[in-house]
Amino acid sequence: MDAGSIVSKGQTLVQLDAALLRLQLESVDVQIEGLTADVNRYSILTKADAVQGVQLEKAELGLKSAQVQRATILEQINKTTIKAPFGGVVYAKLNEVGGFAAPGVPLLHIVEIGQLKFTINVPENDLKYFKIGQTNEIIADVFPGKPLTGKVSLIASKANLGNSFPVQFAVNNFSNHALRAGMFGKIKLSTKN
Repeated sequence: MDAGSIVSKGQTLVQLDAALLRLQLESVDVQIEGLTADVNRYSILTKADAVQGVQLEKAELGLKSAQVQRATILEQINKTTIKAPFGGVVYAKLNEVGGFAAPGVPLLHIVEIGQLKFTINVPENDLKYFKIGQTNEIIADVFPGKPLTGKVSLIASKANLGNSFPVQFAVNNFSNHALRAGMFGKIKLSTKN
């Protein structure tokens, strides 16, 4: 994936190296095979009173522990495939093939352009004009003759540093995705209550 690549939801974006995890899985599979044989052997010997039941219990616990370890490794292997959480465009590629990935460090930035968020900062006295789910006409500065409809998706419960409250609208992009993240616009507001 490079910057500018279009991705769809669920598409594989990055495949991390899982070679060491696969080797660990093989090792655990060998342990499970041996412990399963021990459980079977001790079951027969315990029934014949040839060994104490404690040995069977230890083998069964060892088998359960190895099975949990196997499930853990399989989950780690599954997490080596990073998929797009939504469709959009790769905005920035932050790592290269062969680079190291660390928990919490982004590898790519993806921008969803089918539906954008338009945010305005509203003084507290004007919050009364906005309700979640309400629609308003939005006009992008670069497309003044093409009004869009925005639906209020968030009204902040805390003021920002400018002592105004962010109000966010969900806006469907034009079919050709002409709107871009970071563009400016205006909202048409009806002040009727």
